[in-house]
Amino acid sequence: MPASALYHSGAMGSMTFRQIRTDDEWAQHSWVSAYSFDGDRGDEARERRTQVYERDWCYGAFDGDSLVAGLAILPFGQYVHGASIPCGGIASVSCLPERRREGYVSGLLRHSLEIMRDAGQPLSALYTPHYSLYRKYGWEIASRIISYSFPPKAAASRLTTPGDGNYRRIAEDEWPRLEAMYSAFHASRNGALARPEKWWRSNVLHTYGKTPHDAVVWSNADGEDRGYAVYKSVHNRPTQDEPWGSMTIRVVDWIALDVDAYAAILAYFLSHDQHARVVMLASQDEPLYDAFDEPYHVEPRAWDGYMLRLVDVQAAIEARPALPQASGKGLTIALTDASAPWNAGTWRIESSEGRMSAERTNTAPELEMDVRALASLYNGFVKPVDAVRVGQLRALSDLALPAATDLFSVAYAPFCPDDF
Repeated sequence: MPASALYHSGAMGSMTFRQIRTDDEWAQHSWVSAYSFDGDRGDEARERRTQVYERDWCYGAFDGDSLVAGLAILPFGQYVHGASIPCGGIASVSCLPERRREGYVSGLLRHSLEIMRDAGQPLSALYTPHYSLYRKYGWEIASRIISYSFPPKAAASRLTTPGDGNYRRIAEDEWPRLEAMYSAFHASRNGALARPEKWWRSNVLHTYGKTPHDAVVWSNADGEDRGYAVYKSVHNRPTQDEPWGSMTIRVVDWIALDVDAYAAILAYFLSHDQHARVVMLASQDEPLYDAFDEPYHVEPRAWDGYMLRLVDVQAAIEARPALPQASGKGLTIALTDASAPWNAGTWRIESSEGRMSAERTNTAPELEMDVRALASLYNGFVKPVDAVRVGQLRALSDLALPAATDLFSVAYAPFCPDDF
């Protein structure tokens, strides 16, 4: 059947939400996504899409037999203080433009919450420029990304580059070397994804299964891998000031496990002085800015990171490790959740010996909030006292804010180097 016959306008008939089942439905799902995001709609692009998405991850909103809207739920784990908590990554949310605002996307998002709950994914994350849309359904901004842009010819490091050790560019099949350093760094931190092999190959070492990226590993004098970087070189269009154009290195992912690796990775990019700029991404508390001798060469810029949602409040709380200051603390919250009513009600949250618990209770609440506010408290992106200041929660007890601060304290700001 030609594509033009698959994607037609029409009055809304029977609206259903379900998993993609057939080759024809997969073709429809791929086409609607590519159309919405101005992507390649050809057969080769659809085949390449299988390198990123499994068919079982994809769901559609149907009008009869015709797919009107679609999304994918990517099964990740998200690191929080040493735990990898199951997380559904919402991606490829798309709808035929002539069928928007008919309830297909809203119904599909609500359906995805039920799917993730039943699959044992208590968290969900997504990236979007449409924050108000997803806030309607319980997601909230819960991370920030800092980009550092600098000219390698003018910038200089204040770190001493180690005299021994070596760099080695590696091939895609050597991804386990990167994974070993990645998990060693991020597992004890907050917000990064536990990456499966498929993700390393298609989304870290390639751009969504297409353009390959370069990858370099730095090893110390003992031959131990201590740092890496994955990056790509981008040729910028000519401008009046640069009539031949210029080149920028965009660092997709990087890790430095110690000071020697930090110095070596930074020195590696400073040596690329035929490029006009290097752009590195980092968390809010990454000390990259302090590594430069003259920081005025460096242009930091803040970007919103992922949005987070608690799909199953009880399971999410009980999967989250707590820091030592939380032990012995407790708090009762009244929670509203219009899109996932199984979360609504009054909960008693407590911590003991590094673990947290959540149980329903009939006692009077000390804090009132909706599920969006809880998401940004859960991973430490927003402090309870600041959430009160911007009206995201209401304190009903003088002891509520100190208890919430200890219960949801974090050692690191939430950060995820991946998008999806």
